[in-house]
Amino acid sequence: MDLSYGPQYEALRADVRDFLAAHWPPPGGAPPAQAEVLAFRRRAIAAGYLARGIPRRYGGSEQRPDPLAAQVIREEFARAGAPGEARGIGTMMLVPTLLERGAEWQKERWIPPTVLGELLWCQGYSEPGSGSDLASLRTRAELVGDEWVVHGQKIWTSDAQRADLMFCLCRTEPDAPKHAGISYLLLDMRQPGVEVRPLREMTGHAFFNEVFLNGARTPKDWIVGRRGEGWQVSRTTLKHERNAIGNADLARSTFDALVELARRA
Repeated sequence: MDLSYGPQYEALRADVRDFLAAHWPPPGGAPPAQAEVLAFRRRAIAAGYLARGIPRRYGGSEQRPDPLAAQVIREEFARAGAPGEARGIGTMMLVPTLLERGAEWQKERWIPPTVLGELLWCQGYSEPGSGSDLASLRTRAELVGDEWVVHGQKIWTSDAQRADLMFCLCRTEPDAPKHAGISYLLLDMRQPGVEVRPLREMTGHAFFNEVFLNGARTPKDWIVGRRGEGWQVSRTTLKHERNAIGNADLARSTFDALVELARRA
């Protein structure tokens, strides 16, 4: 049985290696700065090697689906130690949600910097007492003039301490049935009224956080989908979260981190 990729993909491999040899690592020998990582990603997107499933008008390279080509690219980027796709909740969950559900201006504003890794996102879903029964959430958002004013608490929020923005489920229709009264809002994390507290684990690490929203504000149009339709939009996000959980690269990186932890123990 021949398990090789075949001549077409080995030719692609040679092209990717030539590209990497020309563009990574940056000259000088010092650890690459964030600006150099972003510049490299821009070149890789322009060459068609990254953001392959994202339309060009939203900052991607818009390539046809080709799992073998994607695997060859991943292998060569890993071999060279080059930055690959920007990882995180934003690229895995929010970007595909915006592609399906977002307004055109939202896609143009937030997808390109998220794909590059310039914008970091966190997810505001779970609350104390509202985990498995997510629709019972109590964080509320009231429309005051041209802004939503948000009060409530989120918990188990990964990367909240670093995130620029949050996609957040809030109750905007208090008199509606619980699944019908939720809206999907986008929220600036760097503002008064947002407090992030780490949840310290027995290992000493704090991978999760609780987030307190005390009068945090967000513009009226920073809503994905219609008002009161956040539950349906959240189903789209969770669909893409499941896809990410099954990602072989993510599983490999988690396994490698576990092996490294065992070596240090």
